[in-house]
Amino acid sequence: METKVQSEKVQTQAFHLCREYLKGRWKEVAQHTIKVRQISGGLSNLVFYIGLPDNLEPIGREPASVLLRLFGDLGSGPVHQFRLITETVVFTMLAERNLGPKLAGVFPGGRLEEFIHGHSITDQEMRSPEYSDQIARNLAHVHSLEIPVSKEPMWLGDTMRSLAAKLSPIRPETVMEKEKEAATFLSQINLREEVDWLLGFLRTVASPVVFSHNDLNAGNIMVREDSMDWDPVVFIDYEFAAYNYRGFDLANHFNEWVYGYGNKSFPYFDCDYQKYPSRAVKERWIRQYLGTYEEQQSLHEENNRHDNTINTTRPAHFAEKMDDIMDEVAAFSLASHLLWAVWSCKQAQSSSITFSYYTYAADRLKNYLNEKDDVVALFTNKNKKRRSSASTLPVKKV
Repeated sequence: METKVQSEKVQTQAFHLCREYLKGRWKEVAQHTIKVRQISGGLSNLVFYIGLPDNLEPIGREPASVLLRLFGDLGSGPVHQFRLITETVVFTMLAERNLGPKLAGVFPGGRLEEFIHGHSITDQEMRSPEYSDQIARNLAHVHSLEIPVSKEPMWLGDTMRSLAAKLSPIRPETVMEKEKEAATFLSQINLREEVDWLLGFLRTVASPVVFSHNDLNAGNIMVREDSMDWDPVVFIDYEFAAYNYRGFDLANHFNEWVYGYGNKSFPYFDCDYQKYPSRAVKERWIRQYLGTYEEQQSLHEENNRHDNTINTTRPAHFAEKMDDIMDEVAAFSLASHLLWAVWSCKQAQSSSITFSYYTYAADRLKNYLNEKDDVVALFTNKNKKRRSSASTLPVKKV
């Protein structure tokens, strides 16, 4: 009975919202005939598909279907209200630039979004040159945006420290049998110390600060059904979007080539390290990314120039060698692994979703530990060479 009442409430709310914001056929449709289907969500974020009945075609520019997103009770506090305002601003700007779903309406407690007819990109598609090139270009467009939110790269450190601080001690004896081994391994690692060490280390790594997606995995990349669309790939779920170091988005996306999340049985994810992109594949991807980013920076400079001169100087960070960008990716690969390891441990202690969070956290943490010494050695040698090179420069006499 409760489910039926909830369904009727959503049907009524969706009917009035669509009638008010979408017009066209939505002004004519009867409430009981609209299609409503819950897609996902919990107490804080409910998502529904809302569609016109099959016998009604749009008569103008109104969409035949939309996504109804309800924020729920967690949007009531001032901190959450600020976050939702920021998210709406980001969502709107991305939609205007065709970098995310279009915004159909904003109302207290939620919004109406474009419903993308398509599918989450498959692992094979994400690795293919056709789609990986498009992903690289789209990410460059995202990184080129000037978003009216704080430009300080605080998201990574704040998120990692906040998650680590909220973790309760991991007690393997309380964990289901299949996850005991992973929980035992995790319980022996001081995650807070690792977070503090990593954030200190990353301060020595040069990486431009850009507006970042921060969670670019296959589940957040959609392929549109309409092959005639000029941009078949669209990013969704900007929940973690914020200004961050460029290296994190690049490294995190490459790491996601390894993982798949469609497994219906334990451990509910797949992992194949053979799928991690080779040096040649990463170079191709980065060239696509840098080419688009440079193009966007040049356009931005031209639009903001008050004279007619043409600036032929490339932005400073495009003079970097590919080796330097690869080193940047290596360093922030540690951040990607450790962030999602800590996040997954927190989910294991609070989420009701069926997923082997401790097993996933252990896998990411083992990758972090396996890569850590090599990355430290890499940057130790890199800094020695830089200091050596600086000491050999001729001294200008005064």
